[in-house]
Amino acid sequence: MSRLTQSVCTVLVAALTLAVPLHAQRKTNILTADEIERAKLTATTAYDVVQQLRPRWFATHGLAKLPGTSGEPLQGASARIWLNDHNAGDVDYLKTIPAGQVLEMRWYGQNEAASRFGPTDYPAIEVVLKR
Repeated sequence: MSRLTQSVCTVLVAALTLAVPLHAQRKTNILTADEIERAKLTATTAYDVVQQLRPRWFATHGLAKLPGTSGEPLQGASARIWLNDHNAGDVDYLKTIPAGQVLEMRWYGQNEAASRFGPTDYPAIEVVLKR
């Protein structure tokens, strides 16, 4: 590829990146304080905020049946909740947290959750409360 073609491609990619609004460029594994604050107009709990802004965080992850067993596969499981670095249970716990008390929430895939919180078979949602 010639230098001119490479330069044109580089300029086009840069122009396209700048044309995408910053909010669309953000990673979707974080809910920031600003997003949570705006969502509080219609959401009263942390569960409502996630349901409104990041519903894929609640996706159920199917578990395969154990080798050598018969019958139905094991029930699927959704994310585990970590509140200020303490295991708080499943996603229903988010229904007990008022949206106004949440500073930030972050979603971790299964491998990231295991690295951050210890051995697990589930993704995690980390909730950081305001002080």
